[in-house]
Amino acid sequence: MKTDALNRRLRFAKPNPMVARLQLTERDLLLFEAINRHGPLPSHYLFELTRHLARSFKHLQYRLTELYNGDQAGPYLLRPEQQHAGYEARYQHLVYDLAPRARKALAERGALGRFSPRRTDPFLHQLMGACVAASFEITAATKGLRYIPREEILAHPRGTAARETANPMAIPLSSHGSETAIIPDDLFGLEYPGSGFRFFAVEIDRNTESIERRDQRQNAFGKKIKGYLDVLKNQTFRSHWGLPNLHVLTITTNATHGLNILEHLRRQDQPRFQDRFAMACEPSFGANWRVPRSVLSHLLDEPWATAGASKDFSKA
Repeated sequence: MKTDALNRRLRFAKPNPMVARLQLTERDLLLFEAINRHGPLPSHYLFELTRHLARSFKHLQYRLTELYNGDQAGPYLLRPEQQHAGYEARYQHLVYDLAPRARKALAERGALGRFSPRRTDPFLHQLMGACVAASFEITAATKGLRYIPREEILAHPRGTAARETANPMAIPLSSHGSETAIIPDDLFGLEYPGSGFRFFAVEIDRNTESIERRDQRQNAFGKKIKGYLDVLKNQTFRSHWGLPNLHVLTITTNATHGLNILEHLRRQDQPRFQDRFAMACEPSFGANWRVPRSVLSHLLDEPWATAGASKDFSKA
């Protein structure tokens, strides 16, 4: 086993089993479920999501290391190598993803996602999306709200139309040029006890594409806006996902880019739907990215920018 000068395991070392057999606990399975629900997550996020079963953060770190190193049958968790490319890779919280063995354990438990497609987008896009989603779940609980993950939405009887398609997350468009569907990065809801529900399609934007392009065949964020306007105008979110309402949240890494997106939205000929779009900024995942130092609680603690008045989604 490779160690540093203080005889500590190297954080970037390959798995090296130290026990003959690992016995999974209820907390281990909840850790797997959290990663399966959101995507690759840092250790401090995993601690917050399982705080009620964790003795301490240090104890959880030790257990995550055990699950990463595994036993003679292999590891349960992975440490994606792409995180090592971060500017502060040696000093930030480690990110964990599921190994095939953990997915098998979830399948045997009946807790493996059934309707969400496997992610193929870049690691940083997945990590940002996972941190955003987990932050909503963690912060919602502190405000007395219930977080509703996409699997619960898609499993609902009203979501039959979506489940019958190859990708339940893809919502069809009626007239959007060559595009036939739009696929959000995430879909979730918030229940406000005694006051109803809100549902959200999420777009994770690392400022890697223009808002408008001359070549319509190229990706542009403006095409997504037109797609969502089509969905809102035709209320496809009702017929496809079975939702009573839909808001579109965009989390970008650049505040100026976010304001430009809102300005583009104002220029569209659909003023009655402008308040359904909201924008927030999280610079941690910009060019010199790093794992966020804490949960992104500002996503519910602070109002979101819109094309009109700001919106506070922590209140019904």
